Amino acid sequence: WAWFAGRNLAREKIGNSISAQQTLRPVAGGRLTRLTLRHRFDNGLSIIAGRAPVNSYFNNSPLNCVFMSNAMCLTPYGAITDLGITAYPNSSWAGLVRYDVNDRWYAQAGVFDYNNELNKAGKNGLDFSVGEGTGTISAYEVGYQTSFANDRLPRTYRVGMYRNSDGGKSSYFDANGNSAALTGKPTAVQDGARLGVYAMGDQTVWRGEGKRNLAVFGRVYVNTGNEAPVDHFVSAGFVKTGTFAGRDQDTLAMFVSNTHFSDEQIGFLRDRRSRYGGTGAPHADEIITELSYGWALKKGVRLMPNLQYVINPDPIYAPTRTTNIPDALIVGLRVDVHFAQLFGW
Repeated sequence: WAWFAGRNLAREKIGNSISAQQTLRPVAGGRLTRLTLRHRFDNGLSIIAGRAPVNSYFNNSPLNCVFMSNAMCLTPYGAITDLGITAYPNSSWAGLVRYDVNDRWYAQAGVFDYNNELNKAGKNGLDFSVGEGTGTISAYEVGYQTSFANDRLPRTYRVGMYRNSDGGKSSYFDANGNSAALTGKPTAVQDGARLGVYAMGDQTVWRGEGKRNLAVFGRVYVNTGNEAPVDHFVSAGFVKTGTFAGRDQDTLAMFVSNTHFSDEQIGFLRDRRSRYGGTGAPHADEIITELSYGWALKKGVRLMPNLQYVINPDPIYAPTRTTNIPDALIVGLRVDVHFAQLFGW
């Protein structure tokens, strides 16, 4: 169960669509995010069933949320926007099968109900209706992962794909084949399916005393199905665990990402701008970088000051803007409190 409150400052103060506040959600209040039953057989096969979000099981890594920007945390940007995958804290009916070949290799597949109505206010994750969704999301992943228990330099590599049988909506055309930004009509519903593929890797490249280490990472997402707002997303960075003397649990981390928007999405934003008297089109590439420091104040309490810089902010939530949005510098502070660690539960 999760509870959310607050406002999206990136949307309100900048106008762009990629939140700088990690897990902020547009629907405030409480929400049931996971209710599952898992059975593991002796041969390495596991079955999970219940209510769950896609991104709790696919295309994730503990390194993603060392950062505050939604470009990285919780899921690398693109799949939620393009395919509508259920993402924490939203959930739907789900069934997953995973097979651990050994303590390193695994393969998994999952099927999730796609019902966008469940994300709206008032649902609270408690609408257990069946058969009212508009499609089915399926996800597949193969991975190789190690830990400090079985590898001096732990690593994780994953490749996978998503498919949503709901074709989504055009980023540009209305139902008559005209520019929806110019006609003011809703964008057209698309036939077919939404597809996307991804790859991610975490690699420890240096290890000191205890668990002091330096890990580098990379993320790639590519839209391969129906036209969608994001063509592809790439990011790379590092996480240094153990910084100054006596600060073995602190982290210093940085990433740089590029979100490349589709021609149709840029065309829609161009036409909308001209409708309000502007000219030209926004940039297709939105580049975000973040530098963060995770200060382990005490067991269970972590402070994370961070600096984010956004180059070419998209104007998706600035509908009446007639010029490009200037680059933005964001100063953030995140406070994490884990009560189980804090009180030794």
